[in-house]
Amino acid sequence: MGDNNDLKPTLDALAKALDALQSSSQATAKALEANTQALAALASDRSSTSTSKEPAGNHHQDRPPKHWWPEFPRYDGKSDPLIFINKCESFFIQQRVMAAERTWMASYNLQDSAQLWYVHIQETEGTPTWEHFKELLNLRYRPPLRLVPLFELSSCRRTGTVEDYQDRFQALLPRAGRLDEDQRVQLFTGGLLPPLSLQVQQ
Repeated sequence: MGDNNDLKPTLDALAKALDALQSSSQATAKALEANTQALAALASDRSSTSTSKEPAGNHHQDRPPKHWWPEFPRYDGKSDPLIFINKCESFFIQQRVMAAERTWMASYNLQDSAQLWYVHIQETEGTPTWEHFKELLNLRYRPPLRLVPLFELSSCRRTGTVEDYQDRFQALLPRAGRLDEDQRVQLFTGGLLPPLSLQVQQ
């Protein structure tokens, strides 16, 4: 009886962690859907403007208002670059930044050690394309992965508090590829280890 009482606060924390994981997966799905719709709209706009000419001096009516300009993200090399890259791409879609300008905009907003790293890249390789820039940034600054990302996620185990385990799991999740909600919950639950994993499954 005493053991069950001891487990109750931990189980409450687990319930909150699972709710957060499910909310995170739903938010990720919505973000992906929004980006997909934005890209589709952009492709549609470009195809329509290529077939019709606008009078000189007219501005695109579907662009964001002139007074609204989101702040471009900055990156100093001290965290996972995936967050910076995702914010950059959202900015590029919103502001319709041409592919040729993307590396310049992102590199201009690097700071500290990340800026010094890019100076070296330019001196040795020249200015990379945006796609190659993302690859180089990930190679240099992503968190160390001992194995392939999905295997790393499936090997994630709780060794301390549930909160520490949840933070580690959430950090590995974006690099593991596309997983459905059931797969994410199963991996998270399995990594809790008994007796918590057994309590959650009941």
